[in-house]
Amino acid sequence: MEHYQSSQIRTLSYIENEDHPVFGTLVEQILHLLNSKLIFSDILIHQNSPLMLRQPGGLVAVTDSPITREELQEFFEVVEPNWAERIQDRAFDRAVDLHTARIRANCFSFQGRKRLGCVIRRFPKEPVPLAKLGLSPHEQQFARLTSGLVLIIGDTCQGKSTTIASMLDEINKNRSGHIITIEDPVETLIPQRQCVITQREVGFDGDVESFYLGALDALRERPDVIVIGEIRDAQTAQEALALAEAGPLVLASLHARSTELGLQKMLRLLGNTEAQAQALAHALRGVLCQALLPSLKGERYYLATECLTNNPEVTEMIANGQISNLRIWMEDKPGDGCHTMNTSLHTLLDAGKISVDDARNATTDRIGFVA
Repeated sequence: MEHYQSSQIRTLSYIENEDHPVFGTLVEQILHLLNSKLIFSDILIHQNSPLMLRQPGGLVAVTDSPITREELQEFFEVVEPNWAERIQDRAFDRAVDLHTARIRANCFSFQGRKRLGCVIRRFPKEPVPLAKLGLSPHEQQFARLTSGLVLIIGDTCQGKSTTIASMLDEINKNRSGHIITIEDPVETLIPQRQCVITQREVGFDGDVESFYLGALDALRERPDVIVIGEIRDAQTAQEALALAEAGPLVLASLHARSTELGLQKMLRLLGNTEAQAQALAHALRGVLCQALLPSLKGERYYLATECLTNNPEVTEMIANGQISNLRIWMEDKPGDGCHTMNTSLHTLLDAGKISVDDARNATTDRIGFVA
């Protein structure tokens, strides 16, 4: 608690926190927050500090009451019965259902294992309808594809998983088939509609040891759509491309700041050879780069996107390694299913929804950004 006394983090008012149950168990307090009307993306818990929320406007403390080590240990038992063994090596992730809510908890120790902590990310109870995400009509068309590779890129915590889940549910509603996801961990649960859904979890005690091995398994499981939760290494990148060439639609997430950086990273992982560049160029159907920005009032997030849709000219540029030319193409061809992040940001700015500073931080082209 001594660390919190000098903190300048604002505490929610009595009205804002809807009479948060200070004296309930930690699980009860978390459930209250998850089912409240408060807008936040994460719950941050540090031993000897109050519960914190990450809201669009920044961090806020829920109350002045610190969370004890015993309370955190009790919560860890709910998340992972073998938590004491798991936490010896490193932080661990668990996706769990807490009654009416689904969460991902990242549990860890810090300060030389003297204190415990946890960051909780909540997932939608079911996929958000694709039309409500803020994607343009041509971006929504990615869910109508039946083959090829679509890359969903952006920094961490920019809504990539939410977008993929929404695309999957759109496919699920409109055609029959087998959808396989390879995730770490399994986040939003996709309900079975017209498709059979196989959501496989990556991890030491999950369904498969790595994204690569999950992708390697997938083709023998007769998939129509495959999701690779994250391309982290060369093996996974190569298998994602091989799967896309084999027939199914492959949706893959990649950490990168812009369309060009995402494609450059993909080519680097593939080996930067001319043959691999040509293979990627012909398998690629599109790139969706996205960023979440806080609203001016701090009560929600807005989605800004950059979109590249493949066509013969784009295929030629990627095959020839002319990645830097793609930005000019996206700027000049908005009617061909392409647009830049700056176009999306200016739309939000003109509507008075976001600040100039946040837009400038999110742009993928600072030189071309003019506020």
